[in-house]
Amino acid sequence: MDIKELQKNWDELGKTDPLWEIIVSPDKKGNKWQIDGFFRTGVEEIDTVMKYVESLSINIPRRKALDFGCGVGRLTQRMAHYFDQVYGIDIAPSMIELAKKYNRYGEKCKYYLNETDDLKLFSDDSFDFIYTNITLQHMEPSYSKNYIKEFLMILTPHGLLIFQLPSGKRNQLPSGKRRSIRQLIKLIIPPFFLGVYRNINRNQPRMEMYWIKREDMVKFFEEKGGKIVDIIEDQSAGKNFVSLRYCVTKE
Repeated sequence: MDIKELQKNWDELGKTDPLWEIIVSPDKKGNKWQIDGFFRTGVEEIDTVMKYVESLSINIPRRKALDFGCGVGRLTQRMAHYFDQVYGIDIAPSMIELAKKYNRYGEKCKYYLNETDDLKLFSDDSFDFIYTNITLQHMEPSYSKNYIKEFLMILTPHGLLIFQLPSGKRNQLPSGKRRSIRQLIKLIIPPFFLGVYRNINRNQPRMEMYWIKREDMVKFFEEKGGKIVDIIEDQSAGKNFVSLRYCVTKE
């Protein structure tokens, strides 16, 4: 899925059930999220992240922060409690439109539509803090790696980048059993109907999942000049994936 397809996909998701597409909860599907409850999850997440930063004894300037993949501003608004200026960017016009609608912090939170695979709308060394969660996992590794490289460029020296990305998929069943289930499905469902289903599903907006192995990310930062401060496992990608949160600085 290229950038244009990715934008179209997420713009459609943002038009149908935007809050649930951001925070997937079984009982909230069908536009059942209440705005206050939804944004409360952002308060809890950012407060936890900032306590984590303090636990690492890292002191960063509190001037400008970036929320990459901001959606409707769930995290952006809470980040405004910790930084003088917060920028939220997203690829989906429908999400940015809602972020501006829900914004309670005026010019302190600014939202931008980013339609490219780079971050050239921002100058180098301009953000003291960059945060992104449950965003990079939905784009192909070539794009996520390029964005991470861009993060390092726009991060101030001694600034802090925190991002989440799965490192692999958990095995739910032995490989032989997985193959037998797939074979069983093919035997039960006629090829014609499988083909029809695939064609219909191909045109529907969807959330694809990708990952990059931990050792590949470590090597990536060694090559690009980022210094890894900490790596911890989190649950952001769900039970089927090994999800990691990387804390990186630039010297």
